[in-house]
Amino acid sequence: MQENQIKTLSITELLGDNFYIPEYQRGYRWTKTNVLQLLNDIWEYRQEPNNRNTFYCLQPVVVRKAEWQDIEGKTIQGYELIDGQQRLTTLHRIITYLTLEYLQNNLKSEGYQNDLYSIYYKTRLESKAFLETNTSNNTKPDLYYMSEAYNCIKEWFEDGKKGIPRQVKDEILKIILPSILINDKVEKQLPEWSVQVIWYEIKDTTQKSEELFTRLNRGKIPLTSAELIKAKFVNADSFKGMSEDDKIKRRTQLVQIWDEIENQLNNPKFWAFVSNEKLDRYSNKIEYLFDIISNKISSEKDPLYSFIHFFDEKETADSLWRKWIEVEEIYRSLAYWYSNKNLYHKIGYLITTGTPIANLIKIKKNYTKQNFEKEIDELIANNIDDDWEDLRYDKRSDHDKIIRVLLLTNIELIRGNKNSNEFFPFEMYKNITKSLEHIHSQNIEGINENKREEWFSWLCSHSNILLNVAIDKEKAKRIIAEVNSIDQKTYRYEDFKTLSERILKLIPSENTNENEYLHKIQNMALLGLTENISLSNSVFEVKRRKIIELDRTGAFIPLATKRIFLKYYASDNGQHYSVWTKEERDTYSNEIRKCVELYNPEIVEENEK
Repeated sequence: MQENQIKTLSITELLGDNFYIPEYQRGYRWTKTNVLQLLNDIWEYRQEPNNRNTFYCLQPVVVRKAEWQDIEGKTIQGYELIDGQQRLTTLHRIITYLTLEYLQNNLKSEGYQNDLYSIYYKTRLESKAFLETNTSNNTKPDLYYMSEAYNCIKEWFEDGKKGIPRQVKDEILKIILPSILINDKVEKQLPEWSVQVIWYEIKDTTQKSEELFTRLNRGKIPLTSAELIKAKFVNADSFKGMSEDDKIKRRTQLVQIWDEIENQLNNPKFWAFVSNEKLDRYSNKIEYLFDIISNKISSEKDPLYSFIHFFDEKETADSLWRKWIEVEEIYRSLAYWYSNKNLYHKIGYLITTGTPIANLIKIKKNYTKQNFEKEIDELIANNIDDDWEDLRYDKRSDHDKIIRVLLLTNIELIRGNKNSNEFFPFEMYKNITKSLEHIHSQNIEGINENKREEWFSWLCSHSNILLNVAIDKEKAKRIIAEVNSIDQKTYRYEDFKTLSERILKLIPSENTNENEYLHKIQNMALLGLTENISLSNSVFEVKRRKIIELDRTGAFIPLATKRIFLKYYASDNGQHYSVWTKEERDTYSNEIRKCVELYNPEIVEENEK
């Protein structure tokens, strides 16, 4: 790895080169869809005026210097093309079309220093010459696909949909084969916009080409931004001007800390604290830190965005090292926050609810340790709706706001316990689909009238509790017998509806109008979607028993939710063990209020007026 080289090159810089496709690779196989996608991507990217890139970057071309014999037995020097055959062949076809049917001359005659690069095929020697023509040939698979690509390219340029064909050809030629100016310092200067490839040259002789090819192609595991950035850090051109000993020390230190960071980020608990992505989102987790530094947004489609934007155009040994120190500093900050119970919960809440880590890092850089926490508290306060007590479940737009309040409550109950070393399990919370559960729900609204399994599940769970909670035991026994004798094949929804109403009349409830609080936050609990499905439309006692059962099997039940169904909020003389009472609702509301008040007491004061 230390000898490998990585850089970006324009296609102009590949002119005159020779590429060799060994026998372990199959031939050219891009279809019309692949060719059109490349052409359209380049064209559309160029038309976007607000594009931040100064060039359109193709996926890596992985090469190794090699020698081989051409069709006439002549020794050719160039590069074994380990990965990138399809892209370089398609670009060859595009340039060949422009040369033959637009320039009507070779590139040297047009002022370029060299003609188009050549591609030699170990088992298909005739393909090299065929690539340089505009003829069609369907006798062999390689020649067929090359012919189809050329025809597709010709049609794309000449359909008139993008403007006058001649102007389109001229535009694409400037993009794919830009002129290169060399200044006094012998540095290349490219036009504002061009197509470039990531040039990854393997100089490490211990790596077998076949194994690397298998990984990159058959294994469907492409080079990632992290691997490319690492290669850039440790390649032979890095840290120029330093002594060999200093170079070795820096590279050794970098690789050791790189491994430490990667190992820590692979810890599911740590990963769930710092990221909302699934653990398998990155093959190299350190790439997440590069995404932060590069300001990569979640909707960005370019898998190599962070590599392209991580380095500056003219990196020196010092600037390169400062880049790495920045990576280390972000990691050290995350590791410290993770180990500190207070910051773990506050920052974990912010990350979970969508605050970008880059924002938190910026605050850390700009404020003292004491003021940093004040800023964090303010971010949390701003995360909670001012009118949180008026949020309603029956307003879809309020759901996320309710979840934020209840999540903060569950986190604060753990953070505020000074006698426990327990930390909120973000890894469990992020592995469930968050949903809101009505604590009290004495109705069958929401049960699908076309799904019999939902009716019978409801009847079974509610008839199971009747003898324990019903005041009229004889009626309860008769209903239980009726449920047990149901012929499920002939049972109708109207029958279920009537029987459920009779069951609900036997189950104790408060003499209050449930519509006054049914959809308010005092009647909502945070739960995972899988558990929520099994509890929906059940009365409190059914839910209470199910929560206890789930807790016994190790399911993740947030602390406040567990307290609700274990009657934590009931007084010692509570008379309704199977009912979610007004007293409990008020106590629960007060607990939520205390948690919110820690960050924004003004909200509480306003709501209490």
